[in-house]
Amino acid sequence: MAADATDAKADAYEFLQGLGQLILQRSPRWYEMDAGIMRIVSGAKANDRQKHLRLPESAFLNSFVLPALHQHLQQYSSLTAEQAKAALLNEYHHTMPDLSCRSPIRAKKHPFKKTLGTSAEAIYREWTDPTRNCGLTQSCPDFALTKPFAHSMVFEGKYFRKGSAEYAAKQLVTDIYQAFFYRGLPRVESTKQGHPEWDYDYGCLLAYDASPGGTLANAWDNLPSNVKKSFWDGANIYVMILRS
Repeated sequence: MAADATDAKADAYEFLQGLGQLILQRSPRWYEMDAGIMRIVSGAKANDRQKHLRLPESAFLNSFVLPALHQHLQQYSSLTAEQAKAALLNEYHHTMPDLSCRSPIRAKKHPFKKTLGTSAEAIYREWTDPTRNCGLTQSCPDFALTKPFAHSMVFEGKYFRKGSAEYAAKQLVTDIYQAFFYRGLPRVESTKQGHPEWDYDYGCLLAYDASPGGTLANAWDNLPSNVKKSFWDGANIYVMILRS
């Protein structure tokens, strides 16, 4: 790997580390998080301007992660507020116009899904079923980063409320795979219809563990160090499991 590419990857890693720290600084402690999230969800159900807060996962991402990311872009990379807005692609950009202006949806459909564990037989049935759009998918991650930010990154965001150690381990694998799936899709050019370019150097699983036993964080911590290291070194996937 060339020196400049090595430096760029190290800078991307440092940026993501700092983002995780900032999210935790701006968030409640883990034992207060879920009650706060459910209050946000409950309040949003009666407000048509808060459709982006009606599910626990979207409430967490849009209340704590996206505002922190917009701030971090400015503090870390010295982008202006408008430049940070241009760099941040958000699934809920219509209801969060101050933070982002476009969706990260991919312009071209493809014949695969991010679901892990689907049988080959089931996939083939979808490919031959016109009532199910022949199994074609138009991928839309939770959010992503692009120019004028220096790095292109695609994010899979998760909010883990509860679950056994076995369930958390299964969920960890599924969630990391989904980040890997988005990162692995090939480049697609931007379109006049407003679809941004799809060309990501890095993927990130950003998950908050609000479970009473911290089972998702434990599942990650229990992995061997060489396995944890390989996600970034060998696959350009940053795994961010947050628990304040």
